[in-house]
Amino acid sequence: MRSVVLDEQKANMCGICGAKEPFIEYKQLEDIHFIWCNKCHTITFFKQPQSDDKKRLIENEMNFYKTDLKK
Repeated sequence: MRSVVLDEQKANMCGICGAKEPFIEYKQLEDIHFIWCNKCHTITFFKQPQSDDKKRLIENEMNFYKTDLKK
């Protein structure tokens, strides 16, 4: 799972491929807001998560989300 941290001023696009709506979804897990890109399957955080554990937890959740989309 790839993830990147971007400035909130760029909150309307994927930080990896630059995709915009309808490819991106605004999400929140563990009180952390981020963008999920359905085009390149990456997470764009608006700010660095408080810990690597929270970052991994969100990445793992989104791995399951990505798998569910394929069904």
